[in-house]
Amino acid sequence: MSVASSSGAPTRNFGLDVLRSAAIAAVLAFHGYLGLYVSTGLSEWRGWRAALSACGAILGLEWFFVLSGFLIGSILIRNLETGRRWWPSTRDFWLRRWFRTLPNYYLFLAVNALLAWWQIEEGRFAWPFLVFSQSLAWPQQKPLFFSESWSLAVEEWFYFLIALLVGLLGWLLRLERRRLFGCVAGVLIVVPMALRIVATPATHFFEWDESFRRVTVMHLDSIGWGVAAAIANRWHPTWWARRRGLKALLGLFLTAAGMAAMFYFMLRDWHGFAGGRLNDLALMTAPALGTALLLPWLTTRSAPSPAVRRLVARAADHSYSMYLCHLPLMLLILAGIRYFAWDPGGGTGWIFALWLALVWALSALIFAYFEKPLTGLRDRFSRRVQAGPFDAPSASSSASSGAP
Repeated sequence: MSVASSSGAPTRNFGLDVLRSAAIAAVLAFHGYLGLYVSTGLSEWRGWRAALSACGAILGLEWFFVLSGFLIGSILIRNLETGRRWWPSTRDFWLRRWFRTLPNYYLFLAVNALLAWWQIEEGRFAWPFLVFSQSLAWPQQKPLFFSESWSLAVEEWFYFLIALLVGLLGWLLRLERRRLFGCVAGVLIVVPMALRIVATPATHFFEWDESFRRVTVMHLDSIGWGVAAAIANRWHPTWWARRRGLKALLGLFLTAAGMAAMFYFMLRDWHGFAGGRLNDLALMTAPALGTALLLPWLTTRSAPSPAVRRLVARAADHSYSMYLCHLPLMLLILAGIRYFAWDPGGGTGWIFALWLALVWALSALIFAYFEKPLTGLRDRFSRRVQAGPFDAPSASSSASSGAP
């Protein structure tokens, strides 16, 4: 995903591309295991396998959310620093986000509706999916339809709410920019955490996943930590640059501690912290904060070779299309297995490889011939604002991962 540097040239940040690529890889690994091994009866979803796959699912999405908050936070900070009035800059921001995200989303909403109509997918289309309210403050209706869309709803409501919060708090409190964005990040972080704490605790993983992790208003804090990282990058450059390796180690420790807690909760006792009421501190807050602490180090990384840089950049560019197309392709493969009454047995590894190849190929086609052309239209209606680190390196390793 390219963005513009101050000179207007497209630039990238290798470290952020790596984070986005790792996030989509974790999601693919988790869903591939569930779809091709668990659902076909080749593996049981219990014990350490269940805990490990749950960790992959959680980490992949937390990486996506924190990265999104960091990039969007940097865009909005730069927007405010241009001196433009709130409405023109917010209109441009929303237009750019919608051109970037909505065409692909509605394309695959239609694809999933067709799969449900053909009874290849469970559930059915409902109108709330058009406005991302399928899991706004409540669990999504079962059987799940377009099950991965919950995370896209979190993103879209974040885009909408953060711009409103900047305008509303700026008008009410008349704060200078640093304090204003600090308050916005504080609201995004504190309110969802408080909602999870006062809610009735979940009694097992699936209840927690459906009633907490997948509910939009209860998961905005992960993106809020990314906004906090953008604030630190812009207004606390000394802290940002100091002891990056130490902060990265602390971030990795928090992430590992959260995943260790997942193993404990799933293998021993889900009521872990305060009867389960504070489990989210380990399962969501710790990895999100850990990822935010990793960003100062990650944003300074450079590719070991041009080939690696190109491969990682391509995976980052295709990640949104990969996220949307991988489950429909999985459902079609599983439908074919059922139709031909075929026992995959030892051939599952080849099916897994074929599925990954199809995901890569289809996402490349969608990106080249649908996503990128429609995203490019936004420059006709809105003004480009740079995303990525404020202390971005030179264009050789440059300024952002993924198209903000």
